[in-house]
Amino acid sequence: MTVLDSAVRLLVAFVLGGIVGLERQIHGRPAGLRTHILVSLGAAMAVIAGVQAEQFLPGVSIDTGRIIAGIITGIGFLGAGTIIRYREGIGGLTTAACIWFVAMLGILSGFAFYALAGIASAAALLVLLALDILEEKLPAASYWMLTVKSSYRPLEAFERECRDILKRRGLHVKSSTFRISDSSVELNIILRARRRETDFKAAEIIRKLEGVTGIKWAHRSGEW
Repeated sequence: MTVLDSAVRLLVAFVLGGIVGLERQIHGRPAGLRTHILVSLGAAMAVIAGVQAEQFLPGVSIDTGRIIAGIITGIGFLGAGTIIRYREGIGGLTTAACIWFVAMLGILSGFAFYALAGIASAAALLVLLALDILEEKLPAASYWMLTVKSSYRPLEAFERECRDILKRRGLHVKSSTFRISDSSVELNIILRARRRETDFKAAEIIRKLEGVTGIKWAHRSGEW
């Protein structure tokens, strides 16, 4: 492998990593242009170093599979640092996936698999840009917890009455639990809606039921 060949491989890693990083930078993500370029370049450097070691160090056998495994392990720790848990859910998963992806682009560039790296980069841009627009138009499922506090009354009848109201409002009840004290009962209902906004009118109807002393909505992320 000549110096020019190594430079070309690093340049391809630089450009392809930068393309993905630019998209993250524009969207204001914690890992942006510089991070993605450095990850892609670092992965390419590791592969190139392994290939050149076999060429210039006679008798030295380099296992490229172990080099790739080491890169993937290291990138896993870096990607984990971009994942943040908020009260509303988890953020940074796409950025973590992008960091892992550009590391793979660097590996492909280091092995001079330019065609595959180029096609993969185009596919990544399609996912990040085109599918982002499509996701906004899809009716994604949204999960909510409805907490209803009421004075003590027959539990089955109270739950059935609440479920009937929610069903009439088009909300799907996933599960429900009770918490009973000496003077009151707390009903927690997990709901699924086909949009981010839920039907707060249902809560107002339940609030007017006899014996209801309090009601609260809470948005939940993930599957229930």
